[in-house]
Order: sequence, then C-alpha cells, then structure tokens
Amino acid sequence: MPDARKPGQKYEDGDLRAALLEATETLVGKHGPNAVSLREVARMAGVSHGAPAYHFGDKRGLFAAFASDGWARMGATILEELERRSPENAAAMLAAIGDAYIDFALRNPGRFDVMFRRDLFDLENPAYVAEGDAAWSLLDETIQRAVEEGRAEAAEADDLAFMAWSMVHGFAALWNSGRVASRKEKLDPRALAKRMNAMFVREVMTKKKGRSG
Repeated sequence: MPDARKPGQKYEDGDLRAALLEATETLVGKHGPNAVSLREVARMAGVSHGAPAYHFGDKRGLFAAFASDGWARMGATILEELERRSPENAAAMLAAIGDAYIDFALRNPGRFDVMFRRDLFDLENPAYVAEGDAAWSLLDETIQRAVEEGRAEAAEADDLAFMAWSMVHGFAALWNSGRVASRKEKLDPRALAKRMNAMFVREVMTKKKGRSG
C-alpha cells in the first residue's frame, strides 16, 4: 500500500485512478472509512485536490468505485482458487468458492466491510452491480452444475445459493468484527472455515439424489 507521494507526481489517466483507489485502501485499512476524504486521498496519491472529484465525483462515488473494485478482486480470487484446485464436481467447486470468499474477506477486512455499506455509497451503482453480479455468477453456475449432476433440486437452487453465500459471509463478518477476540488465539480462521465449508458441502451436495455420489 502506498505512502504519500511527492506533490506533482504524474500518472497516466488509468494509473491515477488506480493510485487513488490504492490510497483509499490504505486509509480504510489504517483508520477505517470515516477517515477517507477526497482531499486526504489526493494528498496520499500526491496529486491535486481536484483529481478524486474528476474521477469519482464525490466521496460516495469514490466508495462505489472502491467497492466495485473489491468485487472484481473477489471474483479474481475465486477464479484463481478454482483454477488451482481444478475441482471435479460441483461439491468441490462450492467448497473452493467458500474458502476463497472467506480468505479474501480475512485478507481485506476494511475493503470487505465497505463493499456492503449502504451508508457509504449507492448499492444500485451500475458498476458495483455489474461486478457483484459477475462474482455471484460463479456461485450460481456452481449450483446449476450441482442440479445437472443430481446433487441439488432445481426448485431449491436459488435457496441453496443464498444459503451458501450467507454462511461464508456471516463467518467472515463475525470474525472480522472482533466479537470472537477471546477465542482468536485458539482458532485458525482459515482452517475453521475449511472445516465449516466441508461440513456444509457434505450435508447438502455430496449425495446425489437417491444414491451415494
């Protein structure tokens, strides 16, 4: 993450936008979203105070772009994990997606928090919706494959997808909240998450309808 750059630092247009988002990530990570202002983001990136407004309009626009970028990174993390594991069926795919989701959230707690904050930006922002839908499609495609494999009922596909998302999101949000601080020294969150995902997948998907899978 970048420190404040020298005044007058020059960027190409796309690089400047990326630098402003990096500065936002640094501020969110160190001090939380309430510390973010267009002026401070510009200072950290070493550019004029008007640069963030030019690219994002206002602070809500900045947070919308930051959250949209978060969904893009989340999707990339999931795809990388799927490629690494090369899962042979929908059950293994679902476990990989759950593990990747939680890993991203634990590595990026500040960004993960902002990604769901209606008070910070418009959740109907088109770019945000598009990136979120792209990430969601990875889960949706997995559930549809489960239906094709006979591991899930077509009528329950939407419910199963929402259940799977709720479980991994709830785990990540609870862990990042600090509410389990007294237990953290005894627990490895990633190992615990893997066990949780494996249990969930075993219960809902590893048996094909009417016979062992």
